[in-house]
Amino acid sequence: MTSPSPVTSPLYDTIMALHVLAAVVGFGALGSTGAYAAAARRARDPFSSASLRRYFGSGRNWAARAVLVVPVLGGVLLGLGGGRDVSAAWPWIGLSIWTAAVGVASAVLWPAEREIQRLLAPRSAEPGPDAGLEDDPGACRRALLAAARRAELASAATSLAFLAALVVMIWQP
Repeated sequence: MTSPSPVTSPLYDTIMALHVLAAVVGFGALGSTGAYAAAARRARDPFSSASLRRYFGSGRNWAARAVLVVPVLGGVLLGLGGGRDVSAAWPWIGLSIWTAAVGVASAVLWPAEREIQRLLAPRSAEPGPDAGLEDDPGACRRALLAAARRAELASAATSLAFLAALVVMIWQP
């Protein structure tokens, strides 16, 4: 009786499922941020929207950080496959697309998300870096709309990257 090849083993299948799950959860959360940012831009009064305040509540969007696990699990898959695909182009194309997507998320999307969180947070009595915005509601709204626009565009870019990576991972050119 021969043992199954590593590519069809239960361990490989489990890691593959985790790899796909991390990609779907992470990129899905990035997409959700873009959808909520678009809702903030369309809202008549985004500052009074309970759903926007809830989504853009304080703290990190940990679901979106699941994208950081994707290449680690991909590397494990390459190792479990006996390294036969290491010299193929498709894993490196996928890694390049992932790198670009995470670069956009790190440089644009996550900072815009933090700015939206700050702008939608209930104001305290203590003066802070945005104290001047409280005195000018129009400036606060413009700042929110600009941050939401950046988040929306960056989210669209990461979603396109996800789709491109998905095609590459399935097609394996």
